[in-house]
Amino acid sequence: MIKFFRSIRQRLLSENKFSKYLLYAIGEIVLVVIGILIALQINNWNESKKNSKKEFYLLQQLHKEFKKDSSRISTQASLTNLKMQDGKMVKSFLEGKTNLGADSLVSFLFYNSKALLFQSHTPTYDEIISSGNLNLITNEDLKAKISSYKSDLSLINSFLFMEAHEHKERYNLHLYKYFDSEIMTYLWKNNGRKDRIISNEAIKDFKTDINGYKNDSKSIYHVSTLIGVDAELNFQYTQRINIRIYEILDELKKELEKPEL
Repeated sequence: MIKFFRSIRQRLLSENKFSKYLLYAIGEIVLVVIGILIALQINNWNESKKNSKKEFYLLQQLHKEFKKDSSRISTQASLTNLKMQDGKMVKSFLEGKTNLGADSLVSFLFYNSKALLFQSHTPTYDEIISSGNLNLITNEDLKAKISSYKSDLSLINSFLFMEAHEHKERYNLHLYKYFDSEIMTYLWKNNGRKDRIISNEAIKDFKTDINGYKNDSKSIYHVSTLIGVDAELNFQYTQRINIRIYEILDELKKELEKPEL
């Protein structure tokens, strides 16, 4: 093909038809430019298609991970609510309104001394951010919602962790005046929250001073404080964070259902 065009140019020059040669040369340049533009367009189209496939895969992974986050935070909220109810039972006991056996009381007191903070696990999003590939996600609303979710969760956990940690420390220091601190190790090592209640037989192996704890006026203050912390955690998880996750999942679902992806 190149030899063919070259022979035409040489023939036009040899026949002194310069004007025709010039027009031909311009036409040849135009054809070359058009060819380059078409090649670039095809290349851009192929690149766009590759990016669309990458985006679709990332969206699928994000959907799976945020579904798991939703499930985990629901479990976390349930556990936090359970701790809050346990705390209310202890408070009622300290106020003389409810009777609790030693097994239930000791179990509730020690389980309530643990802070339960939710940690999001979205490795795909973390990888997108660290690799600088956030531009692969074209939905700006989705990116904004995920960013807002991460920011809110970090802020909530930072604030509540400091507050909860401070109260838990004070709570535990007071608790260990009347109960052996090794009870906590025993509970989590032997049954976690599966059975929830330590046996009366097991309690005999540890120091317990239920009357001393009940008669100490500071006990009800520490228990009430932890109820408040758990209530705030439960509110944030169910009314704020979980709603954010649902919004993200809804946006992801819309993107995955788009026919062009």
